[in-house]
Amino acid sequence: MPVRSDLLADIQAILGSALPASLTSTSAANDLYEAYLFSLVCQAARDEGATVKFRSIMSINPIIFIFRTSPGYISSRYADYGYAIIDFTNKPTLEAHVGVRVSGASQVLHECDICVLLGDESDLCRNTGGSIAPRAAKVIISIEAKFYDSSLGLGLGRSFLGFTMDVSADKAFFVVNRTSGSIEKLLSHKKRLWEHNIQPQNTMDINRLKFAFQTAFKDFKAKY
Repeated sequence: MPVRSDLLADIQAILGSALPASLTSTSAANDLYEAYLFSLVCQAARDEGATVKFRSIMSINPIIFIFRTSPGYISSRYADYGYAIIDFTNKPTLEAHVGVRVSGASQVLHECDICVLLGDESDLCRNTGGSIAPRAAKVIISIEAKFYDSSLGLGLGRSFLGFTMDVSADKAFFVVNRTSGSIEKLLSHKKRLWEHNIQPQNTMDINRLKFAFQTAFKDFKAKY
């Protein structure tokens, strides 16, 4: 329970007291973890100079921020899901989402636990009839989030490698709350981005991850 409470406190700190989160300290740990990493992305964007605003599918001024707890299409109105608008001066607008499907190079759908993508691509999906997934090539940051109370199997690392082969995000991160020597060795060997021990009390690891997110935003600004 203390870990869940710490995650929720950090999530709420980013959203602000005027916008309560739909999650609680009794929510599933993996849902809280995804929301927590979403909040770190938003904080990194602010630290890099962006204006960050929170919106929802049906409102520019939501009264509650509803986090997805299962993968869905970006245009889904099953609930009034929240997302972040990220604006850097004189750059294309970005959006940050939790739990949305994206279309890989093979046109197979994949779940992004957290993703940052071009706002024009999000608008296209929302405004086109039917269930349309954003193209992975329009994703700036993708994050595979893993929260485990037990050891992590190597299969998780292999699955992430498969994901990165089809989803051509500019920066794809594998982020976990624990350590796993075999996964870390595999991803390092394959030159993939990963971070471990990401929990609220581990300040050094968190700062390293936020700086990595900032670097991704810095590269975005240079590219666009």
